[in-house]
Amino acid sequence: DIGDGGIEDWLAETVGRYRKISDHRIHLPREEPYLEGHNTWIANHPGSLLVIPIADLAQHFIANVAFFLQNGYGLYDDIHDREIPGASDPSLRHAGDPFPLSFVEQYTLAEASAELVTAAYNGHLVLGALGLGGWTFDGIDRLSVLGASGDPAVPGLGFEVQTDDRWSLPNPTGLPGVFETLSRPHVADAGEAVARFTERKFGPGGPFHPDTDGPWRDTPRVRASAAPYDERFTELLTGQIAYVDDVFGKIPGTVPTVHILNYLQAQHIDTDFYDHHFDPGAYLPTHRDHQDVWHS
Repeated sequence: DIGDGGIEDWLAETVGRYRKISDHRIHLPREEPYLEGHNTWIANHPGSLLVIPIADLAQHFIANVAFFLQNGYGLYDDIHDREIPGASDPSLRHAGDPFPLSFVEQYTLAEASAELVTAAYNGHLVLGALGLGGWTFDGIDRLSVLGASGDPAVPGLGFEVQTDDRWSLPNPTGLPGVFETLSRPHVADAGEAVARFTERKFGPGGPFHPDTDGPWRDTPRVRASAAPYDERFTELLTGQIAYVDDVFGKIPGTVPTVHILNYLQAQHIDTDFYDHHFDPGAYLPTHRDHQDVWHS
């Protein structure tokens, strides 16, 4: 809802949610492994805007496990070749026919990647409308950005980072007070993770709470029509998530808890360069007129 004031109200509401976490630009040495070699000359260049879409794969994984359970399927630990408790519960329509854990976690990673790329792509469209240059790319080391480079001089965004002998890479989990995933140490255990997830879905402000605004003629009825989680379902969901957390030491078990794929960088373009090296039409009228529209 953008309010009676239209786009101005929407922008004010959006800006009101900004959180400043540093007085300085993120520091990433202009060399490998922090930046891929072909990006060292331009990525995170001073004066540019670097947008870093981030996904909470712990929440996304819990959502997917809940989805499969609601459709009658539990999970099977195909990494260790054993059933995850609850997969054969008689309340499930497809008890004894579970989905492999690795499939559900890869599914989670793929879905979140699509969301992140869509966000970057939409941002890229906005750049064209504003007359700014830029591009989407993935040539910045994810762990360095989040704070798991291993070099104290490169703290990245300062996320909480965990390590475990069972993992090949460190696992950032969130930024306390700013971006906390549904995983330890930001929750005590799987029970709290599931409880928070359920509250986000069905509690005040959630997509399935009847008082949440929406576009329908009878929004309360539409939102309240989602199937609720009963006590038995919550027990099954918590048990499956707890198994993954106990056996693998994190949520999800085989993919990162925090995921970054593409970045979006924005900057002014040098129209003289394009005029010299390219035929007419290499940039949009919005790029041609940008200085006059936005800076005169």
